[in-house]
Amino acid sequence: MSAAAERPASPEVSPEADLRTRLAAVARAHGFAGAVYMHVGHVLDGAADPSFAPAPRRLAATGGFDGERYLRRDYLRHDPLAARAATEFTPFAWTLSSLDRGSPARARVLAAFAAWGVEAGVVAPVQDHALGPAFLNLHRREADSAARADEGALLLEAARLHAAVRAAPAAFGETTRPDRLSAREMQVLRLAAMGRTEQETAAALALSRRGVQFHLARAVDKLAAANKTAAVARAVSAGLIAI
Repeated sequence: MSAAAERPASPEVSPEADLRTRLAAVARAHGFAGAVYMHVGHVLDGAADPSFAPAPRRLAATGGFDGERYLRRDYLRHDPLAARAATEFTPFAWTLSSLDRGSPARARVLAAFAAWGVEAGVVAPVQDHALGPAFLNLHRREADSAARADEGALLLEAARLHAAVRAAPAAFGETTRPDRLSAREMQVLRLAAMGRTEQETAAALALSRRGVQFHLARAVDKLAAANKTAAVARAVSAGLIAI
Protein backbone atom coordinates (compact mmCIF):
# COMPACT_ATOMS: atom_id res chain seq x y z
CA MET A 1 0.00 0.00 0.00
CA SER A 2 1.28 3.46 -0.85
CA ALA A 3 1.72 5.82 2.06
CA ALA A 4 0.99 8.71 -0.34
CA ALA A 5 -2.75 8.22 0.00
CA GLU A 6 -2.53 8.59 3.78
CA ARG A 7 -0.44 11.70 4.24
CA PRO A 8 -2.15 15.09 4.78
CA ALA A 9 -2.07 17.72 2.07
CA SER A 10 0.96 20.00 2.16
CA PRO A 11 0.06 23.58 3.09
CA GLU A 12 2.27 24.88 0.24
CA VAL A 13 0.49 22.80 -2.41
CA SER A 14 -3.06 23.27 -3.66
CA PRO A 15 -5.45 20.42 -2.76
CA GLU A 16 -5.97 19.62 -6.45
CA ALA A 17 -2.22 19.38 -7.11
CA ASP A 18 -1.79 17.31 -3.96
CA LEU A 19 -4.46 14.90 -5.16
CA ARG A 20 -2.67 14.46 -8.48
CA THR A 21 0.58 13.83 -6.60
CA ARG A 22 -1.16 11.15 -4.53
CA LEU A 23 -2.63 9.57 -7.65
CA ALA A 24 0.77 9.44 -9.34
CA ALA A 25 2.32 7.85 -6.24
CA VAL A 26 -0.41 5.19 -6.03
CA ALA A 27 0.01 4.38 -9.73
CA ARG A 28 3.78 4.01 -9.38
CA ALA A 29 3.43 1.85 -6.28
CA HIS A 30 1.36 -0.66 -8.24
CA GLY A 31 3.35 -0.46 -11.48
CA PHE A 32 0.81 1.53 -13.52
CA ALA A 33 1.47 4.50 -15.79
CA GLY A 34 -1.21 6.73 -14.33
CA ALA A 35 -4.40 7.01 -12.32
CA VAL A 36 -7.81 8.64 -12.41
CA TYR A 37 -9.91 9.54 -9.38
CA MET A 38 -13.51 10.30 -10.23
CA HIS A 39 -16.41 11.08 -7.92
CA VAL A 40 -19.32 10.19 -10.16
CA GLY A 41 -21.99 11.22 -7.67
CA HIS A 42 -25.57 10.40 -8.65
CA VAL A 43 -25.26 11.91 -12.13
CA LEU A 44 -25.68 8.64 -14.01
CA ASP A 45 -29.15 8.37 -12.46
CA GLY A 46 -30.08 11.95 -13.33
CA ALA A 47 -31.50 11.37 -16.80
CA ALA A 48 -34.93 12.76 -15.85
CA ASP A 49 -33.68 16.22 -16.80
CA PRO A 50 -32.20 16.00 -20.33
CA SER A 51 -30.90 19.58 -20.09
CA PHE A 52 -28.65 18.61 -17.17
CA ALA A 53 -25.66 16.98 -18.82
CA PRO A 54 -23.89 14.60 -16.45
CA ALA A 55 -20.52 15.68 -15.15
CA PRO A 56 -18.56 14.08 -12.33
CA ARG A 57 -18.48 15.92 -9.02
CA ARG A 58 -14.69 15.53 -9.01
CA LEU A 59 -12.13 14.44 -11.57
CA ALA A 60 -8.35 14.31 -11.21
CA ALA A 61 -6.00 12.38 -13.45
CA THR A 62 -2.36 11.64 -14.22
CA GLY A 63 -0.48 9.64 -16.83
CA GLY A 64 -1.93 11.17 -20.01
CA PHE A 65 -5.64 10.97 -19.20
CA ASP A 66 -7.07 14.28 -20.46
CA GLY A 67 -9.57 15.26 -17.77
CA GLU A 68 -10.42 18.60 -19.37
CA ARG A 69 -11.38 16.97 -22.65
CA TYR A 70 -13.29 14.25 -20.79
CA LEU A 71 -15.40 16.95 -19.16
CA ARG A 72 -15.72 19.14 -22.25
CA ARG A 73 -16.90 16.26 -24.45
CA ASP A 74 -19.36 14.94 -21.83
CA TYR A 75 -17.71 11.51 -21.93
CA LEU A 76 -19.16 10.40 -18.59
CA ARG A 77 -22.55 9.82 -20.20
CA HIS A 78 -21.06 7.04 -22.37
CA ASP A 79 -18.09 5.82 -20.28
CA PRO A 80 -18.54 2.06 -19.66
CA LEU A 81 -15.93 2.01 -16.88
CA ALA A 82 -17.69 4.76 -14.91
CA ALA A 83 -21.06 3.07 -15.42
CA ARG A 84 -19.75 -0.23 -14.09
CA ALA A 85 -17.86 1.40 -11.20
CA ALA A 86 -21.10 3.08 -10.11
CA THR A 87 -22.64 -0.32 -9.32
CA GLU A 88 -19.68 -2.54 -8.38
CA PHE A 89 -18.31 -3.15 -4.89
CA THR A 90 -15.06 -4.95 -5.71
CA PRO A 91 -12.15 -4.05 -8.01
CA PHE A 92 -12.28 -5.22 -11.63
CA ALA A 93 -9.64 -5.39 -14.35
CA TRP A 94 -10.35 -4.10 -17.85
CA THR A 95 -8.83 -3.70 -21.29
CA LEU A 96 -10.05 -1.59 -24.19
CA SER A 97 -10.17 -4.66 -26.38
CA SER A 98 -12.67 -6.31 -24.02
CA LEU A 99 -15.05 -3.33 -23.76
CA ASP A 100 -18.14 -3.28 -25.96
CA ARG A 101 -18.16 -0.26 -28.30
CA GLY A 102 -21.97 -0.41 -28.23
CA SER A 103 -22.66 2.92 -29.90
CA PRO A 104 -20.82 5.63 -31.86
CA ALA A 105 -20.74 7.80 -28.72
CA ARG A 106 -19.16 5.04 -26.63
CA ALA A 107 -16.72 4.25 -29.44
CA ARG A 108 -15.55 7.89 -29.36
CA VAL A 109 -14.91 7.66 -25.63
CA LEU A 110 -12.86 4.50 -26.02
CA ALA A 111 -10.97 5.96 -29.00
CA ALA A 112 -10.03 8.91 -26.77
CA PHE A 113 -8.78 6.50 -24.09
CA ALA A 114 -6.59 4.77 -26.69
CA ALA A 115 -5.21 8.12 -27.86
CA TRP A 116 -4.27 8.96 -24.27
CA GLY A 117 -2.53 5.62 -23.76
CA VAL A 118 -5.25 4.47 -21.35
CA GLU A 119 -5.69 0.97 -22.72
CA ALA A 120 -5.93 -1.35 -19.70
CA GLY A 121 -6.12 -1.18 -15.97
CA VAL A 122 -7.99 -1.93 -12.79
CA VAL A 123 -10.85 0.00 -11.19
CA ALA A 124 -11.48 0.16 -7.44
CA PRO A 125 -15.01 1.45 -6.68
CA VAL A 126 -16.11 3.43 -3.62
CA GLN A 127 -19.81 3.26 -2.82
CA ASP A 128 -20.84 6.48 -1.05
CA HIS A 129 -24.59 6.23 -0.46
CA ALA A 130 -25.11 9.86 0.49
CA LEU A 131 -23.02 11.54 -2.20
CA GLY A 132 -22.89 8.86 -4.87
CA PRO A 133 -20.15 6.47 -6.01
CA ALA A 134 -16.53 7.27 -6.76
CA PHE A 135 -13.68 5.18 -8.12
CA LEU A 136 -9.94 4.91 -8.58
CA ASN A 137 -8.80 3.74 -12.02
CA LEU A 138 -5.15 2.70 -12.34
CA HIS A 139 -4.28 2.53 -16.04
CA ARG A 140 -1.51 1.62 -18.45
CA ARG A 141 -0.90 0.77 -22.06
CA GLU A 142 -2.21 -2.71 -22.75
CA ALA A 143 1.22 -4.01 -23.75
CA ASP A 144 2.71 -3.04 -20.36
CA SER A 145 2.92 -6.18 -18.25
CA ALA A 146 4.62 -4.64 -15.19
CA ALA A 147 1.39 -3.60 -13.49
CA ARG A 148 0.18 -5.51 -10.46
CA ALA A 149 -2.83 -4.99 -8.25
CA ASP A 150 -3.69 -6.06 -4.71
CA GLU A 151 -7.49 -5.74 -4.54
CA GLY A 152 -7.64 -5.05 -0.81
CA ALA A 153 -4.91 -2.42 -1.02
CA LEU A 154 -6.60 -0.74 -3.99
CA LEU A 155 -9.95 -0.56 -2.21
CA LEU A 156 -8.27 1.05 0.78
CA GLU A 157 -6.34 3.49 -1.44
CA ALA A 158 -9.57 4.47 -3.20
CA ALA A 159 -11.43 4.93 0.09
CA ARG A 160 -8.66 7.11 1.53
CA LEU A 161 -8.50 9.28 -1.58
CA HIS A 162 -12.26 9.71 -1.56
CA ALA A 163 -12.24 10.63 2.13
CA ALA A 164 -9.51 13.23 1.49
CA VAL A 165 -11.53 14.81 -1.32
CA ARG A 166 -14.71 14.88 0.78
CA ALA A 167 -12.77 16.63 3.54
CA ALA A 168 -12.08 19.57 1.18
CA PRO A 169 -15.29 19.87 -0.87
CA ALA A 170 -14.72 23.39 -2.19
CA ALA A 171 -11.16 22.73 -3.32
CA PHE A 172 -11.93 20.95 -6.57
CA GLY A 173 -14.44 23.24 -8.22
CA GLU A 174 -17.75 21.94 -6.88
CA THR A 175 -20.48 24.08 -8.40
CA THR A 176 -23.46 22.80 -6.40
CA ARG A 177 -22.62 22.91 -2.70
CA PRO A 178 -24.77 21.02 -0.18
CA ASP A 179 -25.06 24.13 2.02
CA ARG A 180 -26.75 26.08 -0.77
CA LEU A 181 -30.00 24.34 0.10
CA SER A 182 -31.53 24.55 3.55
CA ALA A 183 -32.49 21.40 5.42
CA ARG A 184 -36.17 22.14 4.77
CA GLU A 185 -35.56 22.67 1.06
CA MET A 186 -33.78 19.33 0.83
CA GLN A 187 -36.65 17.67 2.72
CA VAL A 188 -39.30 18.91 0.31
CA LEU A 189 -37.14 18.00 -2.68
CA ARG A 190 -36.58 14.50 -1.35
CA LEU A 191 -40.28 13.94 -0.81
CA ALA A 192 -40.99 15.31 -4.28
CA ALA A 193 -38.42 12.86 -5.65
CA MET A 194 -40.34 10.07 -3.91
CA GLY A 195 -43.52 11.12 -5.72
CA ARG A 196 -45.26 12.84 -2.81
CA THR A 197 -47.76 15.56 -3.67
CA GLU A 198 -47.52 19.02 -2.13
CA GLN A 199 -50.38 18.17 0.21
CA GLU A 200 -48.71 14.91 1.31
CA THR A 201 -45.42 16.73 1.83
CA ALA A 202 -47.16 19.40 3.88
CA ALA A 203 -48.71 16.75 6.15
CA ALA A 204 -45.42 14.87 6.52
CA LEU A 205 -43.47 18.01 7.49
CA ALA A 206 -46.19 19.80 9.44
CA LEU A 207 -46.23 22.67 6.96
CA SER A 208 -48.94 24.42 5.03
CA ARG A 209 -49.20 23.71 1.33
CA ARG A 210 -48.14 27.30 0.71
CA GLY A 211 -45.07 26.68 2.87
CA VAL A 212 -44.15 23.64 0.78
CA GLN A 213 -44.55 25.70 -2.40
CA PHE A 214 -42.32 28.41 -0.90
CA HIS A 215 -39.48 25.98 -0.10
CA LEU A 216 -39.81 24.28 -3.49
CA ALA A 217 -39.63 27.63 -5.27
CA ARG A 218 -36.47 28.57 -3.35
CA ALA A 219 -34.88 25.22 -4.19
CA VAL A 220 -35.75 25.62 -7.87
CA ASP A 221 -34.18 29.07 -7.86
CA LYS A 222 -31.00 28.00 -6.04
CA LEU A 223 -30.47 25.06 -8.40
CA ALA A 224 -31.12 27.27 -11.46
CA ALA A 225 -33.72 24.76 -12.62
CA ALA A 226 -36.69 25.34 -14.92
CA ASN A 227 -39.22 23.68 -12.63
CA LYS A 228 -39.68 21.29 -9.69
CA THR A 229 -38.97 18.18 -11.77
CA ALA A 230 -35.71 19.65 -13.05
CA ALA A 231 -34.74 20.74 -9.53
CA VAL A 232 -35.30 17.21 -8.21
CA ALA A 233 -33.20 15.72 -11.01
CA ARG A 234 -30.37 18.18 -10.38
CA ALA A 235 -30.44 17.63 -6.64
CA VAL A 236 -30.25 13.84 -7.09
CA SER A 237 -27.54 14.14 -9.75
CA ALA A 238 -25.45 16.44 -7.58
CA GLY A 239 -25.78 14.09 -4.60
CA LEU A 240 -27.68 16.63 -2.51
CA ILE A 241 -30.50 14.19 -1.87
CA ALA A 242 -30.66 10.40 -1.94
CA ILE A 243 -33.82 8.43 -2.71
